[in-house]
Amino acid sequence: MCLKWGSSMDDIYPILAVIDQPGEKVVATIIRVNGSAYKKEGSSMIFFEDGSYAGLLSAGCLETDLAIQVQKVFGSQEAMMHQYDLREETDLGWGQGSGCNGTIDILLEPVTEKLKEDFLLLKRLLDSYKPVIGLKKLNELGEYLFIEEKGEPFGNWSGQVPVIGFTSKSGIMGGSSVFQHTYQPKPRLIVFGAGPDAKPLVSLAAETGFSVVVCDWREEFCQEKNYPAADKLLVGFPDELLNQLSFSHYDFVVIMSHHFQRDQEILSGLLHENIRYLGVLGPGERTRRLLNDDDIPNWIYAPMGVTIGAKGPVEIAVSVVAEMIEVWRKPVHERVELIWTIPD
Repeated sequence: MCLKWGSSMDDIYPILAVIDQPGEKVVATIIRVNGSAYKKEGSSMIFFEDGSYAGLLSAGCLETDLAIQVQKVFGSQEAMMHQYDLREETDLGWGQGSGCNGTIDILLEPVTEKLKEDFLLLKRLLDSYKPVIGLKKLNELGEYLFIEEKGEPFGNWSGQVPVIGFTSKSGIMGGSSVFQHTYQPKPRLIVFGAGPDAKPLVSLAAETGFSVVVCDWREEFCQEKNYPAADKLLVGFPDELLNQLSFSHYDFVVIMSHHFQRDQEILSGLLHENIRYLGVLGPGERTRRLLNDDDIPNWIYAPMGVTIGAKGPVEIAVSVVAEMIEVWRKPVHERVELIWTIPD
């Protein structure tokens, strides 16, 4: 069996990356967790008819059995629910050695042509930095709906669309049999500075699930061979780079060129942008000089990175990515300004 891992800030991205591949597929989604589990509601993965899969719903203890369960869905082409009880520690149970202590309800859905088309539309919306809410009916398995802020809902849904609120928490809506999950656009990390010490940061951030752009005026540094994990490389001086980029609240920016004047130009050009995270490499005193100010605004992370006593590029990369994850995982209402509801 071929295991495709796929790393992302949201499980949907490894699925969207392969959804257009030929062959039958089944998507598995955790709908309900009672007690503790490795992953929570909204986590998902995809199975292929040859037995391979992308993503994980556990630490690896359930996927082999799930691959057997999805064969029923491949045969019937009908959605089904399956439950695992991780509390049972007998040889017949799933709790032995798993480190979990709860039950997990998983919805298995065949990827119809309609669902594939809707997933591709979901991908386009997320790529345009538009969050989307997904609903799934649990009393009529196979019915689902995607709701984007300003667009028309799309999917396979009969009856009235419920009133929903934008929330980071996934789960069954109170007093209903409808499961809700919010799909967030993929966060983007823009690294200004392509020196050797940026390599582990770019690699780790990409592995974690960030889309990464590397920028530098030194073409000999800013090359694909140095940054194979980067999604885009931009070569130019600060004013040229800032003109090429449009920023959003899903952007994380790190300044680490080690060139005082260039860093100052970049930092000055970013002060009025609505970005999620702005980190500056080096001590706070240097950042104060970059700003020509005695005070560093509290939304600028300088020095950047979680305080773990990091030494060297790799440990610094770990501390910076940890800090960015912490910022990203804050509740949605703290990072998305607009909250909407869908009327009846």
